[in-house]
Amino acid sequence: MAKIQVTLDASKLRNLISTRSYENKEGTNVQVQEVKFELVEVKEPKQIFAKDTMRIVKTHFACVIQTKEEREAKADTIYIGEGFTSYWDDAKKPQAPEPVATDPDLPF
Repeated sequence: MAKIQVTLDASKLRNLISTRSYENKEGTNVQVQEVKFELVEVKEPKQIFAKDTMRIVKTHFACVIQTKEEREAKADTIYIGEGFTSYWDDAKKPQAPEPVATDPDLPF
């Protein structure tokens, strides 16, 4: 099983906070502050760390969502973080030896 850990630059996130409101089931108006970003897979993953049964690979980057106009104008991507995937290799774990079956007909 692989898991992805995302690290974001908090100083860049402060400028990206947007506020929205909605009405919940009880009819109360709720305001939420949120940050929306894109998590994009890198073209060539880079191994950061490796040990016997585990390795960490940089597999993603986080960036600000661009508008259609920004994409058409070829605006620079604003990177706000990166994602690392941890891989655990269970096949390399030492396995306990199987118990030897004893034959009750043996004299010893």
